[in-house]
Amino acid sequence: MALKKTLIQNSSKVQVGTQEARVRNDRQAVFQLVRDLVHAQFEIGDEELTKRLWQDVADRNIDLDRVINLMYTCSFHEDDYEMTKVDEIYQNTGLV
Repeated sequence: MALKKTLIQNSSKVQVGTQEARVRNDRQAVFQLVRDLVHAQFEIGDEELTKRLWQDVADRNIDLDRVINLMYTCSFHEDDYEMTKVDEIYQNTGLV
């Protein structure tokens, strides 16, 4: 009985760790898409690439407001710390 209880407790820790890793990976994928969009849309003005990237955002069902918030709120898109801070504020409050 004690063994069963230990396995269940450890199992939930693994699930939380896996979920945190998934959130980190998802966040990094969103950050990369934002960086690609900033480059395509603002730096090189490539309309076709910009359309494809926005379509990728839509295909992945990524929150458009989240992407727009990251694009316009961050000063340094290569700074993971700044991007994470801005994203966490948005995720927690929904404020753009």
